[in-house]
Amino acid sequence: MNKINLIIADDNEDSVEILDYFIEQLPEFEVISICKDGEQLVQEVMAKSPDLLLVDINMPTINGVDAIKKCLRIKPNLNFIFITGYDEFAVKAFELSALDYIVKPIEKTRLYMALERAKNSIGIDKNQSKKPGEQLKRLPVKFNGSTYYIPIDQIIFIEKSGKKCLIYTQSRVYETYENISDIYMYLNPSVFSQTHRSYIVNLQKVSHITPKNETYLVYFLEIDEYAHISKLKIQDVQKQLHQLMTN
Repeated sequence: MNKINLIIADDNEDSVEILDYFIEQLPEFEVISICKDGEQLVQEVMAKSPDLLLVDINMPTINGVDAIKKCLRIKPNLNFIFITGYDEFAVKAFELSALDYIVKPIEKTRLYMALERAKNSIGIDKNQSKKPGEQLKRLPVKFNGSTYYIPIDQIIFIEKSGKKCLIYTQSRVYETYENISDIYMYLNPSVFSQTHRSYIVNLQKVSHITPKNETYLVYFLEIDEYAHISKLKIQDVQKQLHQLMTN
């Protein structure tokens, strides 16, 4: 696999120095830029189209979360890992489908675990050798030594349940230990939406959405099971549904 091009975004020089030093020891990664604020990060993503971002949440000008939102408009399948001194932002990080979330002070072992996860996700994307705009027709997932090839147009929704992901189709439920963010890499983001850190929904299969306490429940045409939509995602989901109906 070619080197994974990586951008570090952090306004703390000590953190940047530590990250850069640790990453230099991994030949499969290459730091192509270092940004000191969110605005510079957005500009660098536009200019260099990196494979991976390491992003501090607390940065001047534009914070890390808002900068990532802007970057995702430019490159929807962007891979990113949040790094911060505060673990209170973990929910926001995973709402945005972050590959991982590392709390400072940065530990070498923990960083390498996150980068290994990123390498696996990016390897899926780089090694598919798809033409631009071409989508896979089957989702390959591994479970108990077997690889299942699930027709993507039959997937209704995907649920993270403990260490497993459950993939619901009309005929059966598939299980896998693969990460939900890794699975999402295979899917067309105009049809599938990560509506919650634990759910991916096929918007073409949606029957109706009902508010329920602090969340939203999404029901489907073909099965009785339901998924969840977070309050932070509901407006985006509604926009995507509208686009599907009008296209």
